[in-house]
This record gives sequence, C-alpha cells and structure tokens, in this order.
Amino acid sequence: MSRRAAAALLGGAAAGPAGAADVKWEAGGLIQTDIRYRPQTISVGSWYSPLSVPAGFSRNQNLLKARVAARSGSARAVLDADLVLMGFPDTIDSTFALSRREIIDPFRAEVHSAYMEAWDVGVDGLDLRVGQQKVQWGVADQFNPTNNLNADDLEDPLLFGDQLGNVMVRADYTPTPGWTLSAVVVPVFKPALLPGTGDIALGLTDRVPVSEAALRRKLFAENALAADALGYPTVVSGVAPLLPENTLENMQWSARIGGAIGMHDVALSWYQGRFDFPVAYNNHTTQLEDPRCNPADPDDCINGLLQTTAGVRFPKMQVLGFNGSGEVNPLGWMSEKIRPIGYRLELAWIRPEAVTISVTNDELLGGLQPAGEYDYGLPGGRRPTVVTDDPFLKWTLGLDYSFGRHLYVNAQWVHGMPDEFGAGDWLVGRTYVARGAEILTDPATGDPRCTLLERQGETCVRETLRPRVGDYGVVGMDVTFGSNLLRFFTILDFTPILVGTADPGTGERVDTQYRWHTPEALSMVLYPELSHNFNNGFELAGGAVVMIGEPWTKFGDPATGGTQIFTRARYSF
Repeated sequence: MSRRAAAALLGGAAAGPAGAADVKWEAGGLIQTDIRYRPQTISVGSWYSPLSVPAGFSRNQNLLKARVAARSGSARAVLDADLVLMGFPDTIDSTFALSRREIIDPFRAEVHSAYMEAWDVGVDGLDLRVGQQKVQWGVADQFNPTNNLNADDLEDPLLFGDQLGNVMVRADYTPTPGWTLSAVVVPVFKPALLPGTGDIALGLTDRVPVSEAALRRKLFAENALAADALGYPTVVSGVAPLLPENTLENMQWSARIGGAIGMHDVALSWYQGRFDFPVAYNNHTTQLEDPRCNPADPDDCINGLLQTTAGVRFPKMQVLGFNGSGEVNPLGWMSEKIRPIGYRLELAWIRPEAVTISVTNDELLGGLQPAGEYDYGLPGGRRPTVVTDDPFLKWTLGLDYSFGRHLYVNAQWVHGMPDEFGAGDWLVGRTYVARGAEILTDPATGDPRCTLLERQGETCVRETLRPRVGDYGVVGMDVTFGSNLLRFFTILDFTPILVGTADPGTGERVDTQYRWHTPEALSMVLYPELSHNFNNGFELAGGAVVMIGEPWTKFGDPATGGTQIFTRARYSF
C-alpha cells in the first residue's frame, strides 16, 4: 500500500492541529500463500440426508496484509486489514457465471483494526481508543477464558485463539506508575466465526440438546420409532440463529485493574455480555411427504422426512476474571545456570443465563403427534434445560521454560475449551451432554428393542455422554537450529466418556465410564510444523494438524474437519 493510499484512508483521523507535515508514518505487512489438503473424506448422515467434507484441497488462499499507522503529537490512527483471495471459484451453475470475475476469482476483506487513539485526554494518564479493535487481556497462550470482549475466530483451525475485531470504546487510566484502570464498551454484539466444516454437525441427529436424561432418551426413541416403524426419519433442515437486539441493554462492557506486585503481573476483571457460541433454545418439526428408496438398496425405503429447524441464540453471562504471570526459580539456588520458569494463570468465574428449549411441531404422522408443543412430562410443566444458571469455572495454568537458545517448552492445563458452556465437571457435579445415541437391538432377532409399546427409551437406547466442561493437557515445544524452526504441540483430552445402556436382564440403566486413555475416550491433536527463514523476509513452512478420536470425542468430531496437511509461504515487509 502506498503512502498516498494510506493517507487517503487515515488522513482524516491522523491529521491534527499541527498539520499533515507533522504526521509520522509506520507501514508494514506481508504476503502469504496457504495450501492445505485433507487426505480423507468425512461423511455423516444417512443416504437420504448425506453431509460430507470431501477429501482434496481444503484451502488455496492468498493473503495480503497491510498495517499502517499515522501519528501526530499525542494522537494516532491505526489500520490493520487483510485482502484475502479465496482460491476456489464460487458455485458455477451457468455459462453466465463463467463471465463473472467475482465468481471465478472471489475475495474478501478482513479489517482487524481501524481505530484512533489519544493519550492524556484532558487528564494526565487518561488514554482513549475508539474504533475497530481487539482487546485481549488474557495472559495464557491461546486458551484465554477471560478474553470475552471479542468474538472467537475459528474460521481457520491453524489460527486457534484468534478473535474478531469489533467497534469499541476503550479508556485506560494510569493513576500511578505500574497500575492501570481500564474500561471498554462494545455497542454491538458479534457471534463467533465458526469453521466452514461446522455445518456437518447438522447430520448428527443423535445429539439431543436436553439435560434431563430420561426425556432425552424418550425423544430419541420416538424419533427412531418414527423412522423404523413408520418410515419417517428425522433430519435437521436448518439452523435459525437469533442475535440480540442492538440496544443499550444488550451492550457488552468490561472493567479491569492491572499492575505489578514485585516481579509478578496481576489483573482483576469483570465482563458483562454474552457467550458467543450458539446454544439451542427451540426445535420445530414439520413433515415432508417424499417416498423414495436407497439407490444402493431398493428394499431400504422411506415415506418422507420429519424436518427439524433448530433455533439457537447467544445467552448472557457475567465473568469475573483473574490473570497472573511472571517467573519463579525454585531451583535457582542449586546453580546460576538454572533459568527461571515462566508461569501464566488465567481464571474465569462464569455466571451464565439459564437456557431452556421448546420442542414444537406441526401435526405429524397422521395425528399420532398433534400440532403444538411437546408434552415433556417435567415437574410444574416446565421446559427442558439446556444450560442451568449455576456458576462454573474455566482456567488455564501454564508453565514455560527455555533450555538454552535452541529449545523452548510450554505446558498448560486447560479447563474448558472456548465452545464449552455451563456447569458440569468434576468440580460442581457432572452434568453431561449427549455426544451420540443408538437404538439397541434384540440379540436373538436383530430387531430394535424400541416398540410402539416401549417409547420411553429406558430399555432400548444406548447413549454416549461427556461432561459439559472438559480438561485438556497442552504441551508444545520449539526447536531452533540455524534458520530452521521445528514446532510441535499436542492437545490431549483428559475428559472421560460415559456410556449408558440398559441391562438386558433387568432393564435397569447401567453407566460405564471410560477414562481418557481407553480407545472409547482417547482424543487428541498432533501438530508438527517445520519452517525455514531465509533471513530476508521470506519464509517457507509445512506441517499437519492431525485429529485423533472416535466421532463422539472432542477432536474426532466430524465437525472439526479432520486431519489436514498444510504448506505456507510468507514474505514480510
């Protein structure tokens, strides 16, 4: 980007009373090419509603980043934006599309920052920043439960921990050296940006989002009965997100005090806003008459579909956060060669808004299910629970150490991934979420145990469940040799899996817990990367992100997009 172009973009904000001659410019950026390949196709759903992520090239992208800053006196304007060439044509459904450049060669713009800031505004030590920005106060490495002002950006799995910029007003006041009071207001809520493979989760109709175990099994059993006995399987036809209204009541805000105590940095923060991942609050089902048979098996036929639209929203939450970081050297007395160990602690106490779900339908199956709201059979006629209002904790505790100039090691205990929400762990009682279900069959006949007379699901449904908030071990290392960097990290899920089934003899429910190291619960990510820096701004890198686990586990989930191999070329200027 030329200085003249940058001046056109920032001149209005950067020009001050001193005039354009006093403006000082800073500019930089990079050009980057990403090519990725998925070695296996990921498929879910039955023949009548298949969803898949195909094998092949999954990313073929060029990116141009421009970073420009203009400063005049005690004010500055900053622009950080990307121009992204998508690399894949949009849907081509006619010869007309072949003549449209925006279809053949699509692109998008990403504005990470576009803000103005000034120092000592009216009062010494009072700084003000207004505009598109990121406010990331967390100290942990990529896993930051106290960073809630900006929505999570999960579009690119290799940039885990990234967040979306948003328009904010931020004020920082430093009454005394080393301590700062901060406040941020975010007028408009943004939801998290999900990965492109997230839609494959629509094919996982066995994940009923209801906390009440007996009702959850009954709903699944009735869906299975409609499919097996009546020829009307249930499919998810779409998701309808409900964003909060742009009102004063729905503004996000946060306040923070941070400073140094000795050689340790500490901070205490309060956030009031919303969880940026969608949570189900409504399911509505309609019936579609559509008789057809499986092309691969003429005897496998259906009479139609029960199409469910899921309504999702973004519940409110309050977060009390604590951050601490610094160095300790418990073994330094043994030798001067022993370096300090760095530590980072990020703790979030989260108070969520309770979320219930309504299950409604048109008249189904010739009146077998009348139109209206489902009869849940819960005490007081209440609706099923998706998330309770019980407070819960998330945290990241990390240690890092450098073994000389060539080896750096980082280890973290992460309690709660960004998409995990609600009380339910080994601290405050196990509340489980469904990760899969299936109908048990009679060993003698092979027929499903669910019948018209047994619609409760207690004796015929096998469930795979998982606590709402999990525990993860993250270990990474950087090995530097010459101009090369070998980076490797792994995420290991320590969260157990619970399988509930019925005893064939008594019909009573029996739960079996599988620990993290068993084949049923093993789930992990492996990330090796090798890069070479040519020491002139040019860098080449290659590696892989390997997802391991069964489909009901965290990282084996089909919605993650599976294993990918990547290469990257970058020139920074």
